[in-house]
Amino acid sequence: MTRTDWNFLTSILLLIAIVLTALLGYIQSEFELRKFVPHRYLAYATLVLLAIHLYFNFGKIWRYFRRRKKRRSPMR
Repeated sequence: MTRTDWNFLTSILLLIAIVLTALLGYIQSEFELRKFVPHRYLAYATLVLLAIHLYFNFGKIWRYFRRRKKRRSPMR
């Protein structure tokens, strides 16, 4: 698999994990489950997927902020 494939795979998994975490959080809230382990572990997995996603896209993010900074700097 190429780096782009891994990037798209982590993006899709991240979206699924966020939706599932929100759904499990809602279930936890509705049934007042104090120690609902699946919600907690899925939140940790979401953070790991987020870190991987940022690793693959750090260059794009860095270039975006550098371009914004150049556009904001006043021309003298």
